[in-house]
Amino acid sequence: MKAIEIFMIKKSFTRKSSEAIRQEAEDLVNEKHYQGYRVINIDFDVADNAGYIYAFITMKKPNTY
Repeated sequence: MKAIEIFMIKKSFTRKSSEAIRQEAEDLVNEKHYQGYRVINIDFDVADNAGYIYAFITMKKPNTY
């Protein structure tokens, strides 16, 4: 069993997309933390040509070493 899980959130890049993706990432982290996950890293990236903004959230699964 792998101890790490990576979640990806994708939004089209618009006027308020950075705030929307931040809020969605925060909600996901809070939900997973309640389930016992621990945050390792959160990275936001903008795809220049595609017009999307991404959030990559790396978390440690509960009860893994």
